[in-house]
Amino acid sequence: MKFPDKGEIFPAKNKKYRELIFFVHFFEGSKKKIHPHIALVNELGFDAFAFQAHDHFSIFDLPITTELSFGLQHRIADQIENLLNLLDGDKIVFAFSGPSSAAIEAIARRGASDIRALVCDSGPSGEFLKSIYNLLEHERRLPLWQRLIQWPVFSVIWNPSLQNTLSEDLRKFPQDFKILSIRGWKDKLMPPGHIDAVFEPHSHLDWRKLSLPRAEHLRGLKEYPEDYSTGLIKFLNEVARPS
Repeated sequence: MKFPDKGEIFPAKNKKYRELIFFVHFFEGSKKKIHPHIALVNELGFDAFAFQAHDHFSIFDLPITTELSFGLQHRIADQIENLLNLLDGDKIVFAFSGPSSAAIEAIARRGASDIRALVCDSGPSGEFLKSIYNLLEHERRLPLWQRLIQWPVFSVIWNPSLQNTLSEDLRKFPQDFKILSIRGWKDKLMPPGHIDAVFEPHSHLDWRKLSLPRAEHLRGLKEYPEDYSTGLIKFLNEVARPS
């Protein structure tokens, strides 16, 4: 089957689990840039799926969804929802950084139907405006005057009410829904406190942390592969079912 949005299934050589790992790459990322994560879950015995998120915009391509919602987050959530509907069987969603908010939105829209669990690496942020500023300062390294111009514009284009929608979406998750939150203590874009602000208000979730004390934003698997893999494997073994 040919999938939209350059969607692609990456089959495990030795499939051991029923669930497929559905990947949502980080902002301005790609399937290629998360290939080490795909290779890891393939090695563990999971089939994987990845696609190209529509996370770019221009004045000729405003981020407006089919239901006329505005924002890149909602447009990516549309992609995720559509692709999840096309894939048979149960899935575990594995999302990165800011776009993990789009994954949460898509899961909530579908009532978490056929989603066994969620893994979030380096996000999302419950302090969205601060995290956007951190992105412009530490990732793009813009001078102050450019940061002050782009900060409000980028925030509105992504999702003007991100924190409110995140809370609303998570309230729709089933009781005891399992989430693994991976975070690096040296993450300057989305520090652990920003991520905790998303999940801590929701006592109905069964969420736990994989903390990497020396890791920076999205660098956990590359710089601390043993700690990262050990924590991830423990979680996946808990939520996945043998094939």
